[in-house]
Amino acid sequence: MSATGLVSWMWRPIGRPREIGWGDVVFAALLSLWVIILCGVKSGPHAGVAASIVALTMTLPVIWERRAPLAAAAAVLAGAAVNELLIGPMVRCGPGLPAVFVIAFFAATRLDRRGLIAAGALCLGAVTVQAFYDPNLGASFLVAGVPVVLASGLAGRMARSRSRTAAALRERNAELREQREQTARLAVAADRARVAGELDEFLRDRISAMADAAATGRDLVTADPDAAKDAFASVENSGRATLAQMREVVGTLREERLTAPQPVLAELGGLLERATTSDARLRVEGSPRALPAGLELSAYRIVEHLLAALQDEPGARIDVLVRFAPEALELDVTGPVGTHADPVTAFSVARERVALLGGTFRIDTGPARWGALVRLPLAADYATA
Repeated sequence: MSATGLVSWMWRPIGRPREIGWGDVVFAALLSLWVIILCGVKSGPHAGVAASIVALTMTLPVIWERRAPLAAAAAVLAGAAVNELLIGPMVRCGPGLPAVFVIAFFAATRLDRRGLIAAGALCLGAVTVQAFYDPNLGASFLVAGVPVVLASGLAGRMARSRSRTAAALRERNAELREQREQTARLAVAADRARVAGELDEFLRDRISAMADAAATGRDLVTADPDAAKDAFASVENSGRATLAQMREVVGTLREERLTAPQPVLAELGGLLERATTSDARLRVEGSPRALPAGLELSAYRIVEHLLAALQDEPGARIDVLVRFAPEALELDVTGPVGTHADPVTAFSVARERVALLGGTFRIDTGPARWGALVRLPLAADYATA
């Protein structure tokens, strides 16, 4: 497994508790196994099964270090105090201190300023209790323990700031890209309007000249048949030249110079990797098949708009389901709504695209996750392909 795959697996949610990942569970299990071994192999009045069970209160809170870091910090402090009151002095700092440091880090990545101060105080309290009651530490350990807690919190704050900055940059880049596309579209529209105006003037001049030549030929039909024939030939030649010019101009107006191929559904995997740092996973159901180019492009853009409305953080979970039904293409995108995103605008743009294709758009809201279900009908010949 690559380093990127390992990190993705560590943050992968284990089920309904979306913010409890396999990494949290594995880390808590390792610390718990460590503390059980420490309490089990030690001899003396404080060792034994009871000491092992009570010591778990200092390691198991790591499981919800990301889901509820403040509660986890309070739990490790309470666990340290309970161990000293019920069991007594005993070496537990090996697994106990890493639990405190890791919780301090995640508290800094998740909590606001007031919550972080409270969590930091609880973590410092847990380190202080362990320092005074653990035989291997002592009060002098606070000289090193307190800075480590503060450094863990500072590292978490820096990680939070970096994640938000990266999300803001991606959002800004998306806005700039959209602005460039809009500017290009306006420039093309202005150029086409200019060409259309010139065509209108050109047609008026040519038609007026043809009308004058036709009137002259009509007057000369009986008086000078040869001159009338020349006049009508001039009308014919002018009409052919005008038609050729119109074809050239209309062809220019219709021409679309694409700098890159239009994206299709097969490229959704790459979109998920580029558009977000969250744990975004793509699942395809049904029988994938070729669809109209316009439908594939619209489906790709709809997923792109929906991703812009969701949370962009490494710990977030986003699920994208593409279902090829017999008579429709269904898109199901779920995830937590981003705090810095504009879900209303993103959902509105996606809804407009769906409406243009005659589809349906439904949003399901929950306490922490939003879901959008899109159904795009297929043409009859593609539905039976």
